[in-house]
Amino acid sequence: MKELPKVFVSPIEKKIDNNKNLFYSRLLGDRKDTKDILKEIDSIFHSKNFVYKSKVEITTKDGVFEEVIVGRTGTSLLTMDGKSILITEIKDIKKI
Repeated sequence: MKELPKVFVSPIEKKIDNNKNLFYSRLLGDRKDTKDILKEIDSIFHSKNFVYKSKVEITTKDGVFEEVIVGRTGTSLLTMDGKSILITEIKDIKKI
């Protein structure tokens, strides 16, 4: 059996720091999870009572207000008044 050649290993004399530091923070407040909000919105749009529009109470960081929603895009709700409400800003939504 053949013997493998010897390999020179250079000693490392300095500290190797090539890892990135990662910090992840999530605000924990009275905000519901986005998945829960999406489930509530889906339940409003898929209910048997929803034909064209639905009156809802929306809670955001700006306050609580009533709106008549008529549609939904990927990131926002569309109201009867022509407003667009971002889903990420909604803390709670209830059908009235």
